[in-house]
Amino acid sequence: MCISRLTCLAFLAGVIMVASASDTKIIKCCTKVSVQSITAPITGYRIQRKNLPCVRAVIFETAEGEVCSHWKEDWVFEKIKELEQIRRAKMVSPATTTTSTMRTTTA
Repeated sequence: MCISRLTCLAFLAGVIMVASASDTKIIKCCTKVSVQSITAPITGYRIQRKNLPCVRAVIFETAEGEVCSHWKEDWVFEKIKELEQIRRAKMVSPATTTTSTMRTTTA
C-alpha cells in the first residue's frame, strides 16, 4: 500500500499536524486571580464565568491594563457597587436635548 515506511510515516505525521493545528484555540481569559486590591484607577469591569481553563473572576479594566481579581474578596464587591452607582448616576442625569420646531407654510 505505501511505497515505503518512511513515506507512510511522513504522511501520517503531516495529517496529525494539520488535525491538531485546526483544533488549536487561543484563549484569552483569567486562569489565575489576585486577592490584592488594585491601586490603579479602575475604569470598568466585567465578570468571567468558570469555563476551564478560565476561572471565575472579576476582570477590572484599569489605565494600566486588565486585572483578574477573586470574586469573593470584599473589596471587589465594594468596587463593583461603586462602579454600578457611577454608571446609574450617568444614566439618570438629564441629558441636554435640543428641540426643533417645524414650520409649515401654506400658499
